[in-house]
Amino acid sequence: MAGTIVTLKGQFAQEKAQGWEERIYQEGCAVMREQAREYLEALDDELLRHKPAGWRVVGKGKRKVMTRFGVVEVQRRVYHDRRGRPRFLLDEYLGWPPSVLVTPSLREGLLEVVAELGYDKTAHLVEVLTAGVVSKTTVWREVQRVGERICEAEAEEAEAVYKRGKIDYPFGGRQVERLYVEADGIWLRLQREQEKHMELKVGIAYEGWERIPHQREGYRLVGKRVYVHGHDRCHFWEGASLAWFRHWDPGSIKEVIVGGDGAEWIRQGQHILAQAVWQVDGFHLKRACVRALGKEQGARLYEAIRNGRWEEGMQLWQQSPCPQGKQARDAYRWLGHLLQAREGQDWRQRVRQAPKEARGLGTMEGNIAHIIADRMEGKGRSWSRRGALHLAKVREYLFNDTLHPWCYRPPASSPSPKPVRRPRKPDTAAWLQAHIPALEGRFPNDPALLRLKQWLSR
Repeated sequence: MAGTIVTLKGQFAQEKAQGWEERIYQEGCAVMREQAREYLEALDDELLRHKPAGWRVVGKGKRKVMTRFGVVEVQRRVYHDRRGRPRFLLDEYLGWPPSVLVTPSLREGLLEVVAELGYDKTAHLVEVLTAGVVSKTTVWREVQRVGERICEAEAEEAEAVYKRGKIDYPFGGRQVERLYVEADGIWLRLQREQEKHMELKVGIAYEGWERIPHQREGYRLVGKRVYVHGHDRCHFWEGASLAWFRHWDPGSIKEVIVGGDGAEWIRQGQHILAQAVWQVDGFHLKRACVRALGKEQGARLYEAIRNGRWEEGMQLWQQSPCPQGKQARDAYRWLGHLLQAREGQDWRQRVRQAPKEARGLGTMEGNIAHIIADRMEGKGRSWSRRGALHLAKVREYLFNDTLHPWCYRPPASSPSPKPVRRPRKPDTAAWLQAHIPALEGRFPNDPALLRLKQWLSR
């Protein structure tokens, strides 16, 4: 390099000296890999002393795992359990999924990065910032594995509840009297599929609003939870209910405010969720009014609908000529249906006691951009159907801060002993017992039915 003051040779030559950070970092990583190997093998020895009864060692096996400081190769024992199945006690103890190269902690870091960046950029960033080299294919594979596992678990759960009538569902403990939910769909381009596009259905639920400090008009949602529908074994709102009621106690909810753009699948939320109040969100309503009647008349129509002044709104709509252009005509017809059905009035005017801090619904457009569109829409992106669902579910669980356990190995299921079958004695008084099929049927976890069960059990 021109302009150097002195010239040194050997290990202090300028080119070598400028690489001191990378060289020492790699040397440190080599030391950490050796320490990790020694620790893991010592842990395997300790697990041997505490192995489950009936397990026996049948040999040893090598496994390579990718860590933040490079690849570690460890020798661990292979066991046979009581049923003769091969088991790696070390892998199960540490939560290492089978046939996965990266450790769970590195896997979680990969998913956090790829949820925001592309697969290529994620692989490059990991290579630059760690001592490991993770390929684009490895990053993609981890998204598919975790996303598919989440989708399958949710689908199985929905089938158990809505088709087999499972009633011991683990409800959440957080109690609120009113819940606000909004939903919308986003269309993504597909590749190597029969269809050219797919609709990804997304919803949010929250408890209310709070002011953002030091901002006059700034508000943020309180307790927001995200849901992306990832299977076809139940309706969107049924799946969303299962996801959200793991967090909230449905028995405490007295009212649900449902908001959306008026699509039929969104409107069905008012029929599936108990004590629901339907609300056309302000964003889509205002946009339709402006498209159909123009800026000035559209603003007047919007205010009339929002405040329930139906005669005034109908007069404005009828006096306006049918607009030109497909979007404007569609908006005009949609507003006509709203006015005839008298829908669109602000929910705060239709409930008994709206909170002082309550605001109108209409945050879904911004949320769907933040949750899905910024990462998955536009810029020439196209997806397979499964790939889009899996990445969307990873993003959902990241937003909800529930991804961590899905990066680890699922707990091994221990076989339960088969129960002894005994002939059942006939119940001579069974015909006297009252039976309500709805309490055990398709919607056993509906909040209204839960309260009915509590009342009947008194």
